[in-house]
Amino acid sequence: MSKNQVIFFDIGQTLVTGREKSARRLLGDRLKLTEKETKRVGKLIMTHYAENPMHLLEPLETLLPYRQSSELLTALEAIWHDQIESVKEISGASLILKSLRRMGYRLGVISNIWHPFYEGLCRNCPAIIELLDYHLLSYREGCKKPSLGIFEQAIKRTGERDCLCWMVGDSYELDMEPAQRVGMKTLWVLNRPEKERSVLARILRSEKQAPDWVVENLYGILDFFQGKGL
Repeated sequence: MSKNQVIFFDIGQTLVTGREKSARRLLGDRLKLTEKETKRVGKLIMTHYAENPMHLLEPLETLLPYRQSSELLTALEAIWHDQIESVKEISGASLILKSLRRMGYRLGVISNIWHPFYEGLCRNCPAIIELLDYHLLSYREGCKKPSLGIFEQAIKRTGERDCLCWMVGDSYELDMEPAQRVGMKTLWVLNRPEKERSVLARILRSEKQAPDWVVENLYGILDFFQGKGL
């Protein structure tokens, strides 16, 4: 049954870790941006195709016209290189993906990500990259989760109308809910429950749809697909 099934994963906090603060927060702190500016910068870096800091400079100048170009570029370059170095595989991630591939599942990622973090994934976690069939990356797709567009595009990339797609991720808002809306099955990795208290309460009150399964860590994913997921 796994032959015609694809499992899509979130990347950050599901397969790998990075810095404690997000890229937008790091830029916001370094440039002393307001909350509104930080959000706008965050959307830009996650949805604008750029493979080096210079490619982001012009659109960033448009967002922050009162800042010096040299200041913006210095901040971008520093955080860019730090993001590459920060990526580390969560223990066991590549082994779990390898086991799923052996079971016949195709694998992919759907991620809000910018190029330096993806470059860090490729450099620091090659064992993960070589196991992936599909790469849905927000900075390449031009839209970010929870937009339904990136999930719909993921389904199209499988090339089969009757393909059963799963979404595995740590965020209900960004991973589970939009995946449910486009007809995907969902597996929630609840590794940071303190960040999900509000939505957990709403699920218990039947105000939101529960995911198809919930696990506490990566190893629960493999257990599920070896048993209940088949």
